[in-house]
Amino acid sequence: MEITNLWDARFLFELLKNGFLLAGGIYVWWTTRNRATSTAIRDVHIRLDEVDRHVSRLEQTLENRPGFSEIDKLRGEMAGMNRSVGELAMQVQASNALLNRLHEYLLTEKGNR
Repeated sequence: MEITNLWDARFLFELLKNGFLLAGGIYVWWTTRNRATSTAIRDVHIRLDEVDRHVSRLEQTLENRPGFSEIDKLRGEMAGMNRSVGELAMQVQASNALLNRLHEYLLTEKGNR
């Protein structure tokens, strides 16, 4: 009878030991299932660095863009230049008309002599 109790005690001990190991394994799995690995964290850092570089470039581009006041100033200057070019075109047309009349006069006078 003592041998049977010894086997029963050993079976109970093994059962408790395996239950404890199983509970420990489940606990470890449950606590680390959402934990990120070092490679995943490194990948996230790399992506964040790339995003930071892109944002810095965009900020620098936006800072170097002209504002509304500069654009209005350029529009005013371009309007002045358009007026000047129009005046120049009118003067060239007047000069061209004068030259044409002079050319016709010279041709008619030269032909009459």
